[in-house]
Amino acid sequence: MQTCPVGRDSCAFVLTEVILAGVKSQSFLKGCMPSSDCKVGPISMNFGYGMATRTSMVCCVGDACRTTTVTVPPADTKPNGRRCRGCYVLNAGQCIEQTIACTGPETQCIDTAGTITMSGSQMLTVVKGCASESICTNIRVGSGTFAGISADLTTAKCTAASGAAGMTPGPAGLLLPALAGLLLLKLLS
Repeated sequence: MQTCPVGRDSCAFVLTEVILAGVKSQSFLKGCMPSSDCKVGPISMNFGYGMATRTSMVCCVGDACRTTTVTVPPADTKPNGRRCRGCYVLNAGQCIEQTIACTGPETQCIDTAGTITMSGSQMLTVVKGCASESICTNIRVGSGTFAGISADLTTAKCTAASGAAGMTPGPAGLLLPALAGLLLLKLLS
């Protein structure tokens, strides 16, 4: 147990499952977070090139954290008729995009870029693709830290998939835990 700093009044348990070329792997992160950032449903993202992620987060306070668990719901792989440009890259400033079919709850196109720092190493990263609306209401440009991994996002935006009207990013920073889980899995594999 650790004491959370002022303004971060909840403990967040974040489980990210990454599927890359049919192989599943998971990462689990714990950290302090403002309770206002805890009210989000599961996140589903698809970046094309055989890469998709699902992330779930559960928040708790005090002794309740000793027995808190988090699970990722089953993947909904049924195409929903929407499309986005997708790609992902670590250690580079741009990636080669392809048009990808969105599935299940993925109704938004996400576009993020920036620098992620872990254990003193900095990496440029670009992530684009289909995403569930739950993450799009919580992304923002700027810096943040979660579970010892920090990010400085220079691009963080969502637009509705299939050419519908755009969506304005919200004030919270839930993208960082999802990206941190993805980055951790990429580094460890």
